[in-house]
Amino acid sequence: MRYLQLLLLCVVASGCTYTVNSPAGKVQFVDQKAPVRVAPVISLAATPTVTDPTLKIQVARKVQAPVYEAEETDEVATEVNFDPTRPIAFLFDTLFGEGLRLLTQPERLAGALTGLESTVLGTKRVRSEPRRTSETQEIVEPWKAGAVTIDIDNAVSRWIVADDAGVVSVNLADEIARLPTYPRDALNVAVSTATATERDEKAFRLDLDTARALYLKGVDMSPHTPGAPPQTGVDVRVDGKLLVVEITNRGAGATAQLRGTLQSPLAELNGREMLFGRIPPGHQRAWFTELPFPEETRYAEIPIRIVFSELNGFAPQDVEATLTVAGSD
Repeated sequence: MRYLQLLLLCVVASGCTYTVNSPAGKVQFVDQKAPVRVAPVISLAATPTVTDPTLKIQVARKVQAPVYEAEETDEVATEVNFDPTRPIAFLFDTLFGEGLRLLTQPERLAGALTGLESTVLGTKRVRSEPRRTSETQEIVEPWKAGAVTIDIDNAVSRWIVADDAGVVSVNLADEIARLPTYPRDALNVAVSTATATERDEKAFRLDLDTARALYLKGVDMSPHTPGAPPQTGVDVRVDGKLLVVEITNRGAGATAQLRGTLQSPLAELNGREMLFGRIPPGHQRAWFTELPFPEETRYAEIPIRIVFSELNGFAPQDVEATLTVAGSD
């Protein structure tokens, strides 16, 4: 009767699942959501040249984050099944089949007699409650949407946001074009960014030739229809070795696609096109070129005529002038 109860229990509870825990060691990780210190880092990837006005800036964050430690354990879940008919099947197989071969294979004999089969259901790694250590780790990562300020000669400032890779690319010719007047000296360019507590800045200097070339490139020639008419005034002068034509807009609307054509008996100047583009109200825009005279020239007079055109018919009156060039004795 006792064996019958045991057999009945095996039939009813023909399978069970158990879990074995085995230590997997310690693990350390960094919590960047609660940094100890966050510092911005700026690097100049590319600075403008005469042929390429692109200023490329890489913005990053230097994060000092705390290190946490935790114990990890592997939980292995195993299912064990028992087939109560297996011993009976083994007896018949031994008497009438090829089951005698099992007698020479002891490792299979136990399974054949008991009917026990185990299956690993899965392994899960469990981490204990993390503990903060006294260590910190420095992580440098691109600063997505990091804000950068570009300042040119303390006269023009631009605020721009980095892309997902922490990169800012800007056409510096467009920014130099916003200067109150054309460059008369090399330009100081400062690039800065800041977090709540720290700041980083990089600066470089554009030589005069590059600054002037970029100023002439930064012309807005897009079409535009003003709500009110512009009112322009033209100033033609010689500035050292330069012929300068400067237009000031004192009207209530902006000019659009404003340009001029230079006429002169001097072949080097005749037919030169001057681009002024869009000049907002209250602003001025200059065009300039170096006069084609040798250093030893003491005196020269150059008659010129400038013919203007503007998209909406608000061109300045044509200008006729005589340029006087006087060299030093």
